Amino acid sequence: MEKGILITGATGLLGTEVIRYLIRNEEAPLFVLVRGKHHVQALHRLKSFWCEEPELLRALDDRVHVVCGDVTLESLGLTEEKADKLASQIGIVIHTAAETGVQCSREELMRINTEGTRNIIHFAKRAAGKGGFERFLHVSTAYVAGKRSGRILETDPLPDTYSTHYEESKAEAENLVRDAGLPYTICRPGMIIGNSITGRTRNFNTIYYILKLLLQGKLPVVPVSAEKKLNIVPADYVAQAVTGLMRNEEAKGQCFHVTASLDRMPSAGDLADYVCLWAKKKLHVSLRKPFFVPMPFLKWTGALHNRKEQEKQRNRISNLIALMPYFFDEKVFDRTNLDRLVGAGDPDWRSYIDVILAYACRCNFLHNTDRNVFEQALVRQQSKRAPIRYYDVSASGIKEIGGEEMRAMILKIASALQKLGVRKGDKVALAGSNCTKYLSLDIAIGLVGAVSVPIYYTTPAAEIDILLKKSGARWLFAGDKRFMNQIDALACEIPVIVFGAALQVQVTKRVMTWDVFWEMGDEEPDMPDVMVDPDNLSTIRYTSGTTGEPKGVMFSAGQLKWMGQVMTALLPWREKQKEMRYLSFLPLSHVVEGILASNAPYYVHCPVKYYYLNEFDSLVETLPKVRPTVFFSVPRFYEKLWLKIEENPYGRHYLSMPAGPAKCALGRVVKHIVLKKAGLDQCSQLIVGSAPMSEKLLHQFQELGIEIHNAYGQTEAPLITINRLGDNMIPTIGTPLPETDVSVDEEGELIVKGPQVCLGYYGLATDTIAGGVLRTGDLGKILQNGHIELIGRKKEMIITSYGKNISVPKIEERLRNIPGVSEAVLIGENRAYCTALIWTEEPGLNLEARIDEMNQALSHPEQIKKWQIIDHPLSIQAGELTPNLKVRRAVVEEHYRDEIQRLYE
Repeated sequence: MEKGILITGATGLLGTEVIRYLIRNEEAPLFVLVRGKHHVQALHRLKSFWCEEPELLRALDDRVHVVCGDVTLESLGLTEEKADKLASQIGIVIHTAAETGVQCSREELMRINTEGTRNIIHFAKRAAGKGGFERFLHVSTAYVAGKRSGRILETDPLPDTYSTHYEESKAEAENLVRDAGLPYTICRPGMIIGNSITGRTRNFNTIYYILKLLLQGKLPVVPVSAEKKLNIVPADYVAQAVTGLMRNEEAKGQCFHVTASLDRMPSAGDLADYVCLWAKKKLHVSLRKPFFVPMPFLKWTGALHNRKEQEKQRNRISNLIALMPYFFDEKVFDRTNLDRLVGAGDPDWRSYIDVILAYACRCNFLHNTDRNVFEQALVRQQSKRAPIRYYDVSASGIKEIGGEEMRAMILKIASALQKLGVRKGDKVALAGSNCTKYLSLDIAIGLVGAVSVPIYYTTPAAEIDILLKKSGARWLFAGDKRFMNQIDALACEIPVIVFGAALQVQVTKRVMTWDVFWEMGDEEPDMPDVMVDPDNLSTIRYTSGTTGEPKGVMFSAGQLKWMGQVMTALLPWREKQKEMRYLSFLPLSHVVEGILASNAPYYVHCPVKYYYLNEFDSLVETLPKVRPTVFFSVPRFYEKLWLKIEENPYGRHYLSMPAGPAKCALGRVVKHIVLKKAGLDQCSQLIVGSAPMSEKLLHQFQELGIEIHNAYGQTEAPLITINRLGDNMIPTIGTPLPETDVSVDEEGELIVKGPQVCLGYYGLATDTIAGGVLRTGDLGKILQNGHIELIGRKKEMIITSYGKNISVPKIEERLRNIPGVSEAVLIGENRAYCTALIWTEEPGLNLEARIDEMNQALSHPEQIKKWQIIDHPLSIQAGELTPNLKVRRAVVEEHYRDEIQRLYE
C-alpha cells in the first residue's frame, strides 16, 4: 500500500492550498493534523474552516483523513498506539503549521514554531523507523535572512541577528530540521497572500493591513520609498512549488526561496496607484494618492518594538511600526534552486491583484474563523471599537438594547431551550412580529444546533397546522396577538411558548408564558457545547404557496454564514467605514429579512444600529426617526412614495415642467424634500425586491435623481443578482453575486449555481434543485455587460386558444401602473382573448380610456378586451393572498368564477 502524506496547518491558508494541489495531483492518502479535544471536534473545526471549499469538503474521509492532534504536544498529542499506527502509514511530512504574528510574544512563537517543529520531527523519525520514509518538507520564511541585506543566496548560512522573534523562531526551526538526520527540503516563501484565482485567504495581515488603510483613506503618508519592491507571493504558487519539490530527488537537503521574481513584484508606488484606480472603478470611491516619505529610522523602531517581551498594545500605529522591518529591508532573494527545479513561472502581481482586493473588501478585511453565524453574533456583540446596538420600535417608543445585554439574553435563552429539551436537529417553529426577542430566539435556536422554522404571523390556522406537520416542529414560539388568537383553532398539539410583549394569555398545559420559560435558563449560562457543522441544517423557510402548498426550503449553517458575509460586500465601501443604521420591518419569516439582513451585521466592522419595527403599519412615521443608511423594501412602498411626490405642490409643478435646466434644479429640491420627509435622506442605497417593479416608475425616480436598485432572488436562493451602486441599469435585475453563476438554457430559463442555492425541499423530492443548481422557472436573457433582464415567469405564461403565449407579469404590471389600480389578475388560459379582474383604490374609477391607451402599446393577442372591477378586497384569510401578500391566482380564479364566466359570454 502506498505511503500517505501528513500535512500540518490544514486550517491555515497555505496548508489548505497544499491539500488542494495534492488532491488534484496525487494518489496517495492524505492525513491532516487538526487540533481538537477529540476527533469529532477536530473534524468540525476543519469543516468550519473549509466551508467555502466544496472541493476539499468532498474529499474528506475519501482522500483526506483527519488526525486529531497538536504540533505543540509531545507525540503530537497522540497515544503511543495511535502514533505508531499513523507513523506506519506516512512516507512524507509537509510541515506548514506556524504562528506568523510578528507582535506575538517570544514564548508563543517559540512554542508553536520551534517546539512545534521539534515535535513533528520526532514523529517523522518514528515514521522513518517504519521504513519507506521519503521526505520532510518544511515551510519556513524568506525572512530567516534576518538583518542581512543585499543578495541572499539559498545556500547562505543563517545569520545571528533578527528583526523579530518570528524570524528567530523560524530560523531555530530550520536548524532543527537540518540536524534531524531526515531527508529534508526547506521552502522559504515571501509574504504569502491569497489564492491568485479566487483571492481567498484566512488572515488579512502584513500587506493586507496596508491595503486596508489605503482603501480607507487612512494612510496619507507612506513612510517608505515609492520604489521599494514588495515581496508578496500568492499562496497557490507557494503550494505548487512545495508539492512539486516533495518527491524531487534533487531537492533533498536543499533550500528554496519561493518568492516572486523582482520584475513581477509590485513597487510600493505602483501598488498604491493601482489601488486608487481599482477603488475608483470597483468601489466608486475617489482616493487621494499617498505621499511617499522614506523614514528609515522606523526600521529599527519596528525591530525594537517587535522584540519587546511585554504584551503589545494593538492599534494603527503599533501595527504599522511592527511591519516596518519588512518594508525597509534591502534584500534580493536569489532563486537559483527554485528556477532550476520548479521553473520561473511565478505570476505577475497585476494578474491577481484584482481578485485579492475584491475578496478582501468582500470580507471587510475580517479574518475567516471557524465560527458559524450564531457564534459570530455573540463575538460581534462584545465589540467595543465597533459596537452593535439593537432597538425595539413600538407604539410606546424606542427601547435600546446594547450588544452585551443582547448577548446575555441569547445565552440565557439557549440555556432555557436546552432545559426545555431542545436538542441538535430538533425543529422549532417561530411566529411573531419583528422584535429583539424574536432575533434572540432565532440565534439561540441556532446555537443549540436546532432548526428554526419561521411562520408568518398572519398565516391562517389551517395553514399553520400544515406547516407544523410538514416540518415536524416540536415546539412553537408565538409572539404576536393575531397569531395567538388562532392557537385554539390549531389541530396540532405541540407546546406553545409565548414571547410577545404584553401578550395576555391563559396558561394551560400546552401554553407556557415567557416568564416561566425565561426562569428555566441558568443565571450565568455558558456557551452551549454543541458543534454545528457548516453542512448541518439550520433553518427551513416555507415558500408563499402561490402555486400550491408551501414547500420547506432548507438552508445549512454554512450557507447562512456565506450569505451574511456576502450581503455586507454589496454595501457601498464608504458606508462600511462609518455607522450603519438599518430598519427591519419586513417580516422576519421572509428570507431576505430573516436570513440576509439578520446575519449581515455580524460581518461588517463598523458601528451598527439595528431597529426592529414591531408594527408594520407604522413604517411611514418610523423611517424619519431612524433615518436608515441602507433600505430594502417591496415595490408597493416606492409606489406610495411616488404618490407623495405627485401630491406635493413642488412635485406637481416639477412633473408639469418641460425638460431643461429649470426642471433639473427644481428636481433637486423635490428630491431633498421627499427623501428627508420619508426618512431616506441618509440612505446610500435604496433597494427593491421580492416582486417586479414598474420600469416606468424606476425611470421616473431616476430622472428625479433617486436611484432604486433592483435585486432578484427566490426563497430557494434569497439573493442572486443586484444592481450595484454606480452600476444601476434599468430594467435589469443587476449582475450575479460573488461565486454565483447564472446561465440561460435553450428555453430561456435562468439557471443559478452558487452557495446561496438551498439544499432542497424538506421531505419533498424535486428535480429543480440539485447539487447547488437551481432552475428558477424565470425566463430571462443575459446582456453583454453581464446584467440580466427578466422576461417573465416560465409558468406564468398564458396560452390562448389561438396558441399565443402571453406573459402574465408584463400585462399585470401595466394594469397596476394605471393610477387608482391596486391589483390586477390576468385571465386568458385556453380562451380566445385576454380579460382581467381589477381592484381599485377608489370607487367608481373609469378605466376605459386608460386601458385603451395601454392596449395600443401591446400586440393584438396581449390586449385586454374586457375587465371587471372587484369591490371585495383580496385577503390572506380567504387564501387569496400569501402571507407575504402575493396573489394566489388559482384561488382568485375559483372565488370569482362567475365574474370570469360573464367576461367571456
